[in-house]
Amino acid sequence: MSESFSERMRRRWSARRGDRGLDGSGSDGAFGADPREPSNGAGGPGPAGGGPGNPFGGAFGRPHPGLPEDLPGPDDDVPPAPVESESAARARMLHERITEAYGAGDVAKVVQLADLMPDGPEGEPYRTYAQVLAAEAQADDAGAAEIARSYLHRLHSGHPEWDTARTLFGEVMVQALVMGVVPLAGNLAAAEEALAAPTDYYVHPSGMLLKFADEEEQHPLLLVLHGDTAKGVRAAQAAVRQEKQGTPAGYADALCTLSLAACAAGDIDGARRALVDAERVLPGRPRIAATRARIESSPAATLRED
Repeated sequence: MSESFSERMRRRWSARRGDRGLDGSGSDGAFGADPREPSNGAGGPGPAGGGPGNPFGGAFGRPHPGLPEDLPGPDDDVPPAPVESESAARARMLHERITEAYGAGDVAKVVQLADLMPDGPEGEPYRTYAQVLAAEAQADDAGAAEIARSYLHRLHSGHPEWDTARTLFGEVMVQALVMGVVPLAGNLAAAEEALAAPTDYYVHPSGMLLKFADEEEQHPLLLVLHGDTAKGVRAAQAAVRQEKQGTPAGYADALCTLSLAACAAGDIDGARRALVDAERVLPGRPRIAATRARIESSPAATLRED
């Protein structure tokens, strides 16, 4: 992957978190509002207009004379803050700890915590994401792809988790394809569809249907699978520069991606150098060992030795 799955998903979730309630009924977000934050009576965190934490209105009486009159008072219908079940809270907290352990490169802790995830629908989507992280931490790419595929099949296109689950499946499937642990037939097309950027159109006043000119993100390993190895190397190098400022796991995984892209381009020396750098970042990481085995069995390595 261009960077660690954990980092990509955490940035995506963190940027959108708090846009809807825990029931997933809002228009955006992945996990909904953080139940640890007080509600403002309008679906957002913090004391703003009523309920607990508002010293000027809501549960504590009418607004202060100096404040606007449209603040909610005790007779107004202020919706209660969303209530998170004990099982869901446990799954959320475990997922946060797993994400931190993954970023630090603590594979044993990731696997151990993933096994503690509660069963049942209230543990989703945290349990699935934790299982994928555990498989990824151990470089079990075929297992990660199967977990992600199974979860995607249980959803539908209108489900709040659909976009995140689809991206998850695409990323781990591309990794599995490049590593050669799943067949290309059927899986490449599925990965391409999952990683396809959404097409946004708007209607011009003239009546024409025009597409927004947003640059589509290019996945380095998908470029490799398409045979555009030079562009794949450049995309992987950009990911390495970005992830250098992130977690050790994100940086090491990006270097592994660069190694695979360089190998596909025939640069076995560059591929090996990238893995040496990755080993300096996180010695003994399973992803590094799996990537080394892959590039050393490639034509770029065997032909060079001959």
